[in-house]
Amino acid sequence: MDCLKKVVVGSVAVMASAVLIPSIANAASILEWNTAGNLGTETTEPSTLNDPGVATSNLTLGAGVTPAANGNRFGGSNWFDTGDSQPQTLAQAVTGNDYIQFVLTPQAGNTVSLTGFSFIWGRSGTGPDALTLRSSADSFTADLATATGLVDTTTVVTNLTFTLNNITTATTFRLYGYGGTATAATGGTGGFDTATAATTPNVILSGTVVPEPSALALIGVAGLLAGRRRLRNA
Repeated sequence: MDCLKKVVVGSVAVMASAVLIPSIANAASILEWNTAGNLGTETTEPSTLNDPGVATSNLTLGAGVTPAANGNRFGGSNWFDTGDSQPQTLAQAVTGNDYIQFVLTPQAGNTVSLTGFSFIWGRSGTGPDALTLRSSADSFTADLATATGLVDTTTVVTNLTFTLNNITTATTFRLYGYGGTATAATGGTGGFDTATAATTPNVILSGTVVPEPSALALIGVAGLLAGRRRLRNA
């Protein structure tokens, strides 16, 4: 009987722990990138850190942006398109595919909730000084967050704060750049930037990653099975 009590109590404890796991999740870096050392002509930028609950992710350029040789930057030129107004509008950036994007892919059994996107933005004097983040969750219709009046710098961090909860499938995010006053001949330059030889990430996606209840339940089931084996061997 004593052995039975120990097995039952042990199994209940495991199941209780599984139930409590989601409550201890805290907002933190989910994906990070560092563009230090870039030539500026890169077409993809791999993540340097990813939470175990999500897959690695590459930054990529929209079809309207052309890589340009700007050291330590991921971005390009031609943000301004023929026929755009001065300054360029968000609607024109959407039509011109003027964006930088990445895909957030939760690993099986994980749910992601996002709270922010932080980065350092560098630009030419006529490049995009406004940025808007959208996602494929609603086919890139609603604005998640917007920053305006951006200056060319390698030290000022721009923080976009927003909420997008319960992501369980691959979701694409696009950061549209606009507000430039370039001509179609120059297009203006802009992109994620950082100081020379910087070792800290200059692009960070923040939020929480939590195992789904079905994954947590497996922990409790495993505990029960282990308890039964111990009972049979007692």
